[in-house]
Amino acid sequence: MKFKTKDFIIFLLFFQTAGATQGFSQSASIKKEIASVPVDSTKFYFFKEYGFDAGVIGTTFLIQNSLDGFQNYRVLHPNTGNAGAPEKKITLPQISKTIFSNRGNTFFLPLLNFSDDKIFYKTPSPYTKIQLILGQKQELNIGIIHAHQFGDNCNVALGFNRIRSAGFYQRQNTNNTNVNLNGWYRSPGRRYALVADLKWTTIDVQENGGIANDSDFLFRNQLDRRVVAVNLYAAETRQQVRSAWVNQYWAFGEVIDTLSSFGDSLPISTKIFPNYAIVHNVSISDESYVYQDDNPQSGFYPIIFKDSIQTLDSTNHWKLANGLWIERFQFYKEGQSRKLFGKVGLRHELGTVSNDTIQTAYSNILIDGIINFNTSKKNIPEANVTAWTVFNGYNKGDYFLSARIGKDANYEFVAEQKKQRPDFIYSHYSGNHFGWVNDFYSSTQTNFSLRGWKTINNIVVIGLVGGFHNYNMPIYFDENKIPVQFSGSANALLGQLLLSVKTKKFKSSTNFTYNKLSVGSPIRLPEFIVRESVYGDFCIFKNALQLQVGLDATYFSAYFADAYNPNLAQFYIQNSNVVGNYIFLSPWLSIKIKPVRVFVKADHLNAGMMGRNYIIIPHYPQNDFVLKFGLAWVFND
Repeated sequence: MKFKTKDFIIFLLFFQTAGATQGFSQSASIKKEIASVPVDSTKFYFFKEYGFDAGVIGTTFLIQNSLDGFQNYRVLHPNTGNAGAPEKKITLPQISKTIFSNRGNTFFLPLLNFSDDKIFYKTPSPYTKIQLILGQKQELNIGIIHAHQFGDNCNVALGFNRIRSAGFYQRQNTNNTNVNLNGWYRSPGRRYALVADLKWTTIDVQENGGIANDSDFLFRNQLDRRVVAVNLYAAETRQQVRSAWVNQYWAFGEVIDTLSSFGDSLPISTKIFPNYAIVHNVSISDESYVYQDDNPQSGFYPIIFKDSIQTLDSTNHWKLANGLWIERFQFYKEGQSRKLFGKVGLRHELGTVSNDTIQTAYSNILIDGIINFNTSKKNIPEANVTAWTVFNGYNKGDYFLSARIGKDANYEFVAEQKKQRPDFIYSHYSGNHFGWVNDFYSSTQTNFSLRGWKTINNIVVIGLVGGFHNYNMPIYFDENKIPVQFSGSANALLGQLLLSVKTKKFKSSTNFTYNKLSVGSPIRLPEFIVRESVYGDFCIFKNALQLQVGLDATYFSAYFADAYNPNLAQFYIQNSNVVGNYIFLSPWLSIKIKPVRVFVKADHLNAGMMGRNYIIIPHYPQNDFVLKFGLAWVFND
């Protein structure tokens, strides 16, 4: 049985109407996506790198421990068949703030966590969160965060994450580990502050190249997944990333003292809020990538350039960066903030990327700055501009510009543009199966997005999102797994409807996404993506226990999805295999008892009931029906 798109839309409208009629809803507030955010009684906070203010802890966000959405597990992130394996996000392309990529695009994002904004913690007492997700075939995903406050001026956090699984098919074992240590310190006089981050990641993933014959999966009703022939029997990917990053602040300028006297018997209280600071940043990182295949004559790759006994391709990249800024703080009195604040300065980076006999050294000098405009007046929007440009060095002429204006409770408009010289993997590569030297032009990406949301009677929340992505002279891997440059521009339009409805006992949430791509575009996305969640929400045992029971549905329309090349760890376009036009149904149950949350999810319950076309990445079937168990426990003392 195969779905037609129009049949599924009719089904979805009935599904949503029935849910709304019965009172299904989701309590929500929208920013980038509708999500429920109930306030927990224990106030633990986190802030991002650009939200730190040496005089105070600047923009902080409440650490949530809500039950809503807890059962979601890598939604819209199809992988090559196993937890911890490479995955391709099915969303409109995003623009990174970084200058020169680590070797090229990485698709191990769940573990590597290459974020443009590092996350730090502010906890009034020791805070520990343990999250565990278990699935079949020895699937394990464990995450631990411990944040410890040392007085009012210091917090240190340790994070540990491990993903491993044997997988359903041959040669799918994953074994990935990430350790992260970070913290911040602020002197009692608020004249000096420091923010630091250390990270160590190892990835070891067996590569099977996908199943050898899709028909073995598509047209055989009874099938032992372990006997299905795969393309590679002796290949694996190993990757290691280590990094250290430190930001230091030396505050100066006029100091405003807040003086309070409560009589002769009590001393005068003084609080210092410096106006400006000199900010110094230093970071160092190194990355190694190795692809090994002890049977290169398997026939999966048609060319062997060097060694018919063993493929051992490796790339290494190290980078050292320094930055010096002058920053004007947002907060200059207790409880008061400036309308205009930000920083401006210079950055320098240098590094080396090596692959086989090819070695490229680079050095860049940049002008870098952020300007923010913020006011508490109701009708005046907030605005900020972030920009950098390389005026000397390997990436001379590259730039990044981002501007945002909006009010969190109503709307947000974001415009971004980035010009960048091609990543190293596109320009030079020397391996056992692939090799090239290219002289590509720089590419320019432009993104526009507009979001608006409205709450009606505290019951219905409606959000509308519009997006436009222009990629001028994009570089991508073609059907031959070779990098090419597109002559002209590739455009993508996004329209999104976010709808959340809540009543006392039942909730529903709809995310309907429409993508429109230009003809011949190297950007590949399904035209329609629909996510639907309906569930009951009950508090029992005198509100001591919160119980949710629901059903999630995810649908992708048919499209030519990108395929995966294990040797390069890169995705490439293909025009032979249509994937999608399939709905994934997953009922679940979640429970919360104070700081403990538990879920049980029948992931992909309908596997085999509606056809076998649940291959979302060509030659890599998504998993059959599996039970997943999740546990999250917060310790706050």
